[in-house]
Amino acid sequence: MMFARSLRGLRAGLIALAVMSLGAASAMACSVPATADDMRAAAVTAINAARRDTGSRALAYSADLQDAAQDHACALARRGRISHRGLFGTGLRTRLWWAGYRAALAVENLAAGQSSANAVVAAWMGSPGHRANLLTPGLRAIGLGLAQDGGGRIYWVMIGAAPR
Repeated sequence: MMFARSLRGLRAGLIALAVMSLGAASAMACSVPATADDMRAAAVTAINAARRDTGSRALAYSADLQDAAQDHACALARRGRISHRGLFGTGLRTRLWWAGYRAALAVENLAAGQSSANAVVAAWMGSPGHRANLLTPGLRAIGLGLAQDGGGRIYWVMIGAAPR
């Protein structure tokens, strides 16, 4: 009995350590373009224009979604490849939960290599799956992250969601 309790305590401690290390991993150097704020604003404006053109409501900015998107963009840039799986193989819902956002609905678009907001939104709108994500009717909020790898390639992460 005592041994089982010790193992549970050890497991809980290891889980807590892993979660705390997420903050350290996020704090690792992440190169963000100097004009990231302008690029992010332009992308959100273009996404909302596309949504309005198709009868969907505009999305409101969410700091929690932006934090989750930025963390994932940094992870992608460090890895040098696109993946919807984050640290420890986590999916979007887990990454949102870690960022403090409880989602009833959530979508994610990724891209790499586009140097402007117009280019990345055009690429997403030109892909049926990405377009469907951007135009999902039930979405209410958006967060956008971008980061550069050592070669200057930009990684984009767009998260759209609706809270619970």
